[in-house]
Amino acid sequence: MIPFLFFALVAGAVPNYDIDNLCKSAGAGGGGVSPVAGCITDEKAAKERLIKAWPHYPASARQECAADLPLDIGKSYVEMETCFQMQEWKAHLDDIGGAHVPGAHVPQLR
Repeated sequence: MIPFLFFALVAGAVPNYDIDNLCKSAGAGGGGVSPVAGCITDEKAAKERLIKAWPHYPASARQECAADLPLDIGKSYVEMETCFQMQEWKAHLDDIGGAHVPGAHVPQLR
């Protein structure tokens, strides 16, 4: 029953993570406020992008990316967003690289 409830939560909406705690823990060794503030800004921006894109991600990707984050200090929206990007890349391996990628200006070897 618990795995079903977890899946329902993951499939329904972007999870709520404690980004203040995450960023303070990650910035503890940095010795300044700027890294923490930058982290919070990045996390909030990533969460907003995830909220907009969430309905378009497959349920299996939502479950994997929301449940399988490796950080010991807390869950990260930036890490979750990266997970979704990797899921997309795996689904379209033939599209990785090439002239359609911004910044790629050299012929691709095949």
